[in-house]
This record gives sequence, C-alpha cells and structure tokens, in this order.
Amino acid sequence: MSVFALLVALGREEHAAVTDGRWDDLAELNARREQVLAALPASAPPEAMADLREAMRLQALSAAALKQGLADTASELRRVGTTRTAVAGYAAGTGVASARPRASFNGLG
Repeated sequence: MSVFALLVALGREEHAAVTDGRWDDLAELNARREQVLAALPASAPPEAMADLREAMRLQALSAAALKQGLADTASELRRVGTTRTAVAGYAAGTGVASARPRASFNGLG
C-alpha cells in the first residue's frame, strides 16, 4: 500500500472514530498519521492526487464532526450546570444545608 493510500486509510479510521464518539482512539490515530506524514515525499506524483483529494475530504468531514462534538459537549455542560443550579434551589427549601460549591476543573470559578 502506498503512503498516500495509508493516509486515506487513516482518514477513514479517524472519521469512523469521530462519528462513533471514540475520542480515546484519536491520540493513537494522530501518532500513526504523524508517521505517515513523515514518510511522504517532498512532492506527490500525479497518480497520488486522487488519494490526496480523498484524504482532504475525509479530514474536512472529521473536522466538522469534531466541531459538532465539541458543541454538543459544551451544550451538555451548560445543561448540567443549569440542572445543578435548579437542584440547589430545591434543596434551599428543605432546611438541609447546601453543599459547598466546588472549584471548577480549570480553577477559574
């Protein structure tokens, strides 16, 4: 298999991992991609153009899916934060002491 075909195969694997939500697989795929990229020649032969176009197409699809995944995660985090605030409001009416707020994961609040 040519190095250009390997790039397409990795693109397919990455796209499948992203669309399946297998985020943990991405680090290993990225490491493999770095190896393939290091093996690419300085200029591509004409017969590699179809593979390069397909690799670019797959990369664009993966980037779009990653962007959507990030947006979905941000939305879920906002929902969880809103739910937590609402639940704290219910707890206030019970006479039970509220839990101390925990610091955020990044220490900003």
